[in-house]
Parts: sequence; C-alpha cells; structure tokens
Amino acid sequence: MPSLDWIGRQAVINHYKEIPYHLLEIDKGLSFNIDEADGNVIVHGDNLVALKALLPYYARSVKFCYIDVPYNTGNEDWIYNDNVNDPQIRKWLGQVVGKELDDLSRHDKWLCMMYPRLQLIKDFLRDDGFICVHIDDSESANLKIIMDEIFHSSNYLATIYVQVRYADKTLKQDMDFHKQIEQILVYRKSPKAKPNLQSEDYSYDKFVFSIQEKGQGEEIELGGKKVVIFKPGQYEIKKHDKGFKEGLKEIWASGTILDGNSSGRFFRDYLADRKEIDGLGVLYKVYGIGDDMYEYRYFTGPKRKNATKGKYYQGVPVDKLEDGAVRINSIPNFYDMAADFGNCRHEGGVEFKSGKKPEKLLAMLLEYFTSEGDIVMDSFAGSGTTAAVAHKMKRKWIAVEMGDHCYTHVQKRLLSVVKGEDNT
Repeated sequence: MPSLDWIGRQAVINHYKEIPYHLLEIDKGLSFNIDEADGNVIVHGDNLVALKALLPYYARSVKFCYIDVPYNTGNEDWIYNDNVNDPQIRKWLGQVVGKELDDLSRHDKWLCMMYPRLQLIKDFLRDDGFICVHIDDSESANLKIIMDEIFHSSNYLATIYVQVRYADKTLKQDMDFHKQIEQILVYRKSPKAKPNLQSEDYSYDKFVFSIQEKGQGEEIELGGKKVVIFKPGQYEIKKHDKGFKEGLKEIWASGTILDGNSSGRFFRDYLADRKEIDGLGVLYKVYGIGDDMYEYRYFTGPKRKNATKGKYYQGVPVDKLEDGAVRINSIPNFYDMAADFGNCRHEGGVEFKSGKKPEKLLAMLLEYFTSEGDIVMDSFAGSGTTAAVAHKMKRKWIAVEMGDHCYTHVQKRLLSVVKGEDNT
C-alpha cells in the first residue's frame, strides 16, 4: 500500500500515544441542564489535547465522525484560519517537530497537524462506525493517502462530490481555475459498518404487458429446452394502462442484452436466425429460463424480412416478490448543494462568512451513517452545524473547537437548539 513521506513525519507518527491525558473542567456558567446532558459536550481547546482527554470516556463509542478540516489554501481571511499558521498550531508544531519547523512547507505542516488527530479519532469509532472528512482539492490527494494508511485502504468506501457554488459565483477574479466542487472522503472503521441504504417499494410501472395464447402451438426442442411456437393469430399481446404484479415487461433482445443474460443469449443462439424456418411475427414460449414467477419466458421473432431484432417478456423477479417488493437505493456520490451553501450563512442564528456547511448536508450524512441515540463527533466544530443537526435528529454529540468562536458561535448555537429556540 502506498505511503506518504514528508518533513516531520517521524516526529508525529506516534505522537498521539505520547500526549498526556488531561482533566476536563466543566464551566457550569456556560452549561445547560448538566444532570440531563446525556453526554452531550462542547470542548474548547486544541482538539488533539481535547480528544485525548475525552478518549477514556468515549473510546469505541462514537458511531459517526464528521470533520470539516482546514483546506490549507493559504487563505488567512476566514474566521477559521485556513493555512495552519494559527499561533497554537505553530506552537504545537515547534514542540513536536522541533528544529525542522522552519523547513516545513505548508503541506508538511498540514500533514503534521492532521495525522495524529486522525489516529486519535479512529480510537473513538465503534467497529461499525464511519468517518467523513470534508476537504477541497488543495490537500485531498494527501488526505486520501494518509486516510488509507490510518484506516486501511480496504475501509475506504467512497468520495462524495458536492457542488458548493455555481460558475457565476467567483471566489477571486484572478484565479485560473474556479473551484465549484468539494469532496467528502468516506471511510468505515471495519467491515462491520453498514450504511443505512434507503429503500422504496419496487415499482411495477413497466410490467404492463400480458400475453394470451389462442392456439396449441407447435412444440420443439432448442438448446435442450422445451419451446412452443405460436404463429400470428395464435396469440395476443396486450398492453395495459398501468403495471401490475403478474404483468410482463417488454425488453428488446439486441445490443449488450444478447451477451448480458440468459434470455439474451438464448435469443442470439437459437431464435435470431429462425425467421426462414418459422416465418415472421411468431411467438416463442421457452421453458426453464428466467428468475420470475413463471416457468417460461416469451420471445417474439422479427416481424419484417430485413429485421434481426426480437423481444422477450419478463415477469417481476421472484426476489422482489418474496422481499415485499422493496428496492434498495445506493448512495449517490454527487450532490448539487450550491444553493444550500449560498443560503446557510445565518443558519442557527450565528453568522459565519466563509466555510460554513449547510444543515441539509449534515442531515443527509447522519441519515446514511447513524440512527437515533448514536454518538456523533466533530472535532473541528467550526460554527457547530454537526452538533446542531445531531441534536435535532435525536443523536448524542461531541463538539470540539479551538477558536474563540467556540463561545460566540458553537455554544450560542447549541444552547438555542437544546432550548428548542432554533427555528432555522
């Protein structure tokens, strides 16, 4: 498996084990219903120290972690400093990396900052837990490599691409490339982790045909299967106004279908060239093919002399009938949320000019990766969106934030949510 080397790697690769445990001090003046808090907690401080302090209480207990990490774009204009030059981070780097600090590029610093934090987060996750890391392309390639190393490449599930702005919403006029897409890397703790895939009733909409036999037909054998041939006038194909459980779906026997399933292959190998023998417009009833409720499958041959295509008629698959006709939908890997990102600035009653994530995004992720009562963690809490949505969706939450907006944004927002005063 590929690994990544950078200046300072050796100094930080085992650093998470060396961090001393600290006691958490409860600020009762900023707390709400301490006796009924159910473990919900906001921690102000360096997330590396905070995570180590929380670990004895929450090790292997967190179902889902979402972190919106510094993108490392070099931009220092945001409330959440984005080029890892925050004084606390520089102080920590100096203590851990030592003399090499002055030789570190901003990418080296970012990797030094992220690696031990990801290692600690892994220790919080349940065996059936997930982590989603939100990033843009400034560090996404490096992030993927260290995530593969820490969580193992076999536990990488997907990269979700999110459109965060439209083409006419420029960040800087002098940029050669306009960034409209951000990424969310999705990993599981182990194969025990299964996302909550959405299900819906299996649709019968396309099963609108029925076939009525009006004659005995001629029985032959083709490819080791019993086949009954009905001439024109000996059968009738009806198309109904809407689909039904016993209905048939019409499928053209052509193109990739001819190689893709048993029906396509049977038509290709045994029926496609029989128009000279059986004539045009015949119906074939072939026994022993298919996975539907019938013991046979109907085929129609070409209807014109120069035609080569035919059709077959398939019933509702048996597994859809046995499972209560339920279809499982996979998770898409692209979402257009540009409008939501553009309108989330004042969500939660706290203003965050840049970098704020819409509640709709977090609600979607929590639906896929958590259930009611699960613990959700965000150690780069920002404006508190993750914890706010978790509370609204009846999940427990842990929020860690280093900046002063832990008080001005996170605590203020979550107090409003807990009191039921947040109507956004």
